[in-house]
Amino acid sequence: MKAKVILMLLLAGMLSACSLDDDDDEWTSTMETWEINIEPEYVMGYSYWGAYTSMGKQMEGVNDKGEQIGRFFPGEIEGFTFEEGYRYKLLVYATSTDPRIMDAPKYHFKLRKLLSKEYVGVRTEGRREVTMDVRRVVMLPDSLSSNGLYYLTGRNVDGDEKLDMIIEEIIGANYDMFIKYDEADIIHKYACRMRLSITPSERYFCGKHRFRVRLEELISQQEAPEDSVVVAATYDEFESKAKEWY
Repeated sequence: MKAKVILMLLLAGMLSACSLDDDDDEWTSTMETWEINIEPEYVMGYSYWGAYTSMGKQMEGVNDKGEQIGRFFPGEIEGFTFEEGYRYKLLVYATSTDPRIMDAPKYHFKLRKLLSKEYVGVRTEGRREVTMDVRRVVMLPDSLSSNGLYYLTGRNVDGDEKLDMIIEEIIGANYDMFIKYDEADIIHKYACRMRLSITPSERYFCGKHRFRVRLEELISQQEAPEDSVVVAATYDEFESKAKEWY
């Protein structure tokens, strides 16, 4: 009797699996036509597909009311090339992707028609320039000494203003300005003096930050001692800092 019960359970499981497979085989792609306005300046955002989460510049898509409806990495809309300073109206094909593929974007986008392209420039209202000494630091919480939070911290050379950012947040900056490897594969870390422009943003630009930072000039670089780039913190301080961006 016990053997019969086990056999029945196995058969039920096999039938259930077959039913699921049949359901998966019935999936078909769908295509919609979307009208999207692309704003004239980049925002920062994350990709949540693929093996790793990555951050980078994204195009900001809004509707006719100015409400954000999506963000797109450069090249994510096939056939469309974005230039900062221009506002676009696009007609795009949005084709659903196979949900059985893990970590894939929900849609594949392809340009159907460029409806309009208007030069409006980048925002300058409220823009100011500052000269800052900027260095890359790692915050290490007491309980997670091997897992740190890397970011940039800048201090105004003419005052006490301090600004914390992640490196992708400074438009025009890159990792090579702060980290370099020599021929012996030894890492060297640098502090940079930079002339930056900071412009307020109506919407979130990166994490909880409502401002855009652009590199206007890299004035100088100076190698930073190892002990000058580590910030000790409690776990609560670490969590609070991480929530600025993540």
